[in-house]
Amino acid sequence: MGIKKRLYELFEYAWIMMRQNPGGKSAYLQGYLLGFSGTVNIEGALKNKKATLKIKVGSGAVQTKTIDFTDAEYTELAPAEAAEILEEAKFENCEFSVDSETGRLKLAPLDSSVRFIQIYGDLAAALHFGNCKLNEGKGCYLWGSRDGDLKSAAETENWEEDKKIENDSPTGKKVTYTTPGKRGGTQIVLTDRLASREAKQMVNGGIWIEGTTEKPEVYEPPVDTGGDTRKVDVFTFSKIMEKYDNVEGDEKYIRERAYIGGVGHMARTGGAGSWTDSEYTLTVGSYTDEDKQEHASPKESDYTRSQYEALGLDEVIVEDWENA
Repeated sequence: MGIKKRLYELFEYAWIMMRQNPGGKSAYLQGYLLGFSGTVNIEGALKNKKATLKIKVGSGAVQTKTIDFTDAEYTELAPAEAAEILEEAKFENCEFSVDSETGRLKLAPLDSSVRFIQIYGDLAAALHFGNCKLNEGKGCYLWGSRDGDLKSAAETENWEEDKKIENDSPTGKKVTYTTPGKRGGTQIVLTDRLASREAKQMVNGGIWIEGTTEKPEVYEPPVDTGGDTRKVDVFTFSKIMEKYDNVEGDEKYIRERAYIGGVGHMARTGGAGSWTDSEYTLTVGSYTDEDKQEHASPKESDYTRSQYEALGLDEVIVEDWENA
């Protein structure tokens, strides 16, 4: 008899993170991005009544356009007017509209199979894309650790204790039974060597103000304002390889774990005289998918190498949005 090869799983080697849409909905699950509703003042994001906006559809190139709001009511901008002006910029492979369900500004890919569409810049933040406002982030986009910086990814499932119930019975004997504890969610802790302003702001919130030639860039942690909790979706990736062919390139498929709607915080780890790491602690509960059913995280998807490459996941991360 020959030796039967067995598959084994490497630890997570990479992860990506993305803000949820306003209202606590996953852009990954919905397939599009949502912005503001009602009216909004975007004057602070404009210079000479114009602003730069950057969009990336799937694995396509970053598109950079200058948007002219000269003839707009930019201090009381409505979603319909914003959609019309943004459509005039003629971004490719996507469209702006008003979401019929929420009344929010909407950015969607023309190809419904595209998994990620991203928008970046102070204007994107002013339009509330990615559950953030001007100076509280720069839009809805992916931030990734894909260059060997990921040190560890620890996951703990949270379960309620079993409950033992005791009742009287007609015979006079006590009747006991146990109800099993329910799954309350998952906590994932990611330790990364790279301290990222983007990732910190995605998780913690706070104010992030772009610098100028005279003033430095500034980040301030959030204060308790009682506002909406910012949520992020996190995706971790590991390689499944054959036990006896565990050399580079012999992975049989990629396993993705999707943690939908994480809430938590990022903190620096390490002391004086040592390297500083970034630790992201996120608690993830259940979520409702397009099927209107409740689901638990993480959702695991196994991609063959060809499927993974076809999705273009290696090309969706922009390392430097500022200079893209």
